[in-house]
Amino acid sequence: MPGIPAGKTSSVKVMDKTFILQTEFRLKPKPAIVTSVALDGQVMHKVERQYIRPYEADHDFRAAEDAINAQHTAIARKLSSGGADFIGVTKEPTISISREDKLGVISGVSFVANLEEKLAADNPSSVYIQSKLIVEISDAIRSGTRSGRFLNAAVISKNGKFILDKSDGKAYLLSLKPEAEISKIITEIKNA
Repeated sequence: MPGIPAGKTSSVKVMDKTFILQTEFRLKPKPAIVTSVALDGQVMHKVERQYIRPYEADHDFRAAEDAINAQHTAIARKLSSGGADFIGVTKEPTISISREDKLGVISGVSFVANLEEKLAADNPSSVYIQSKLIVEISDAIRSGTRSGRFLNAAVISKNGKFILDKSDGKAYLLSLKPEAEISKIITEIKNA
């Protein structure tokens, strides 16, 4: 059996949008030629056609390459000629990033843990138990005063530097790198 034919990638500019087309040959579960149309990094449309010709000899390999090129070119032409229609039915990509992921990319943060999930595990670490106590104490203070809701708390212990974040109602424990500056990270948490 011959190897897998190379795929094809190109860009098509329609109005002020640049679409990326990628066509590839797939053997499993059944041979198929798949073309994906992406806009701003998100796949917006996919065409998958079963490849029913034999695929066992070198001339079959060349036929598969020709089929890849034909499908890729046909979709690129369709997009170019009817691009305005395609853009009209294409919704803007929506990417939702969790609070945990936003916190995890802050410079100086080495790990983010959802406190509720960590406490639900068998034998949770003492760091998580102590963090829960800090959250409970701050909630008790808030309920007895007019101090407002708990947002962040910094903790420095023999185990390292941590920040508790409860900005969105859920409690997260951020483990910090040793060189991290707590004040800078708290500022970035407010912007996350």
